[in-house]
Amino acid sequence: MPSNFRQAALVALSAAAIAAPAAWAQDEHRGQRPTPDQMHARMQEMREAHERQRAADLRTVLRLRPDQEPALTAFLASHKRPEGGGKPPGEHRGPPGAPPMAMTTPQRLDEMARRDAEHEARRKAHAEALRAFYAALSPDQRQVFDALQRMQGGHEHGGFGHHGFGGMHGPMGGPGRPGGPPPRDE
Repeated sequence: MPSNFRQAALVALSAAAIAAPAAWAQDEHRGQRPTPDQMHARMQEMREAHERQRAADLRTVLRLRPDQEPALTAFLASHKRPEGGGKPPGEHRGPPGAPPMAMTTPQRLDEMARRDAEHEARRKAHAEALRAFYAALSPDQRQVFDALQRMQGGHEHGGFGHHGFGGMHGPMGGPGRPGGPPPRDE
C-alpha cells in the first residue's frame, strides 16, 4: 500500500475517532443521559427502520411482483412481537404487580410453560407464513431466497436478515464456534 494512502487513511481514522465522542455527547442532549423510556423509543425506531429496510431489500433482491406482496407482508408480520411483547426497561416478568421473588417455584414453572407455549405458537405461525411466502416465489426467486438463507447460516431465529446476511461470524458467534470461522492461530 502506498505510504501516502496509508497516512491519509490513518489521518481519516484518527479524525473519526476524535469526532465520534463529540457527536455522541451532542446526541445525548448535551451530556444528559437519555431516560429508559427514551432509550426504549430509540431502540423501537431503529428496529422499525431495520424492518422497513429488510422488506425493501427482499423486494429488490428477489424482484418481487405485486401479486407476491401479500405473502411477503404476512411473512414479515410473522416476525413482529405481539403488542406489549417488548417490556420497557425496569419492568419485571410475572403476575402484574408481583415482584419476581414473590412467585413460588410452581408459579415460576407455570409462567415458564406459558411463555414456552406462546413462543411455540409464534414459531409455528412464522413457519406457516414462511412456507406460504416460499410457495408464492418463482423457481428463480426460490433459488435466490435459499442462497440468502444459506448465507445467513440457515438460522431462522428472528427471521431473514436477523443478523444481516449471517453476520460476521455466522449464526452462533465467534471463531471456533459452530457456524463461525475457524479459531485463529496466535
